[in-house]
Amino acid sequence: MVTFPSHSISASGPPSVLVATSAFGHSLIAEHGQAAILPRLKEAGADGVEIRRELLPEGFDDFEALGEACAEQSLGLIYSAADALWSGDSLASGLMTRLEESRRLGAVAVKFSLGQYPPDASPSSRANAWQRLNEQLAHPKTPLLLVENDQTQDGGTVAPLAASLADADAAGCPLYMTFDIGNWHWVGADPLAAAERLGRYVRYLHCKGVVFSQGRPHASVPDTEELKGWQGLMAHFPQGVTRAIEYPLQSPQLQDFTRGQLNRLRALHA
Repeated sequence: MVTFPSHSISASGPPSVLVATSAFGHSLIAEHGQAAILPRLKEAGADGVEIRRELLPEGFDDFEALGEACAEQSLGLIYSAADALWSGDSLASGLMTRLEESRRLGAVAVKFSLGQYPPDASPSSRANAWQRLNEQLAHPKTPLLLVENDQTQDGGTVAPLAASLADADAAGCPLYMTFDIGNWHWVGADPLAAAERLGRYVRYLHCKGVVFSQGRPHASVPDTEELKGWQGLMAHFPQGVTRAIEYPLQSPQLQDFTRGQLNRLRALHA
């Protein structure tokens, strides 16, 4: 089971910890499919799985069966839609399709990148778009809607994310945030400053260490110093916030390694 505590409602018991299927590498997923790794995740002690839209085969349409496979393993499901939420003053064209896919999966949450949310967009057009989004979210099977800081200046910096989340508040739209700890390094932002500004919106953490090679950041298994730094972020998030592994899981003893990494993230306290 996966829960999403808010600042006003703390989670009881240990936090939910998931694994993004991308952590196992694109080649393994391409060969075996995302459903094939679900028993491994259950055995390793994961509470859920993040299904990645970009790793589904071309033309894939059996969302119900994939959702049932997750349920059979008692794994909560978060859907990474791999699409933008906004395009200027309008909702992105693929949004409704991805929301419907998330319903068919039985996902507890669906994650988008922000896309383009410029400050000079038409207020009336944007108000209409927020109303349309609210109507979609009123559907009883629609999961929690999350927007993630990505690795772009449009969707990965604090100002546009803060603006969109504040506007969602004003429009009465239940939009929350996936806070990707590592992605801030791709845009040269300070994760702690971002947590201070955006922490009240956060319901889901993407956890990945970062190493620099030839001046470029790369996802990695977090070392002890990085985990200490992450602990400093936690005070700005809801107690027991849900978190996920989104860094490479590679080891000759993959099951034990995955279990150990899940336990490391479970030990982080807000």
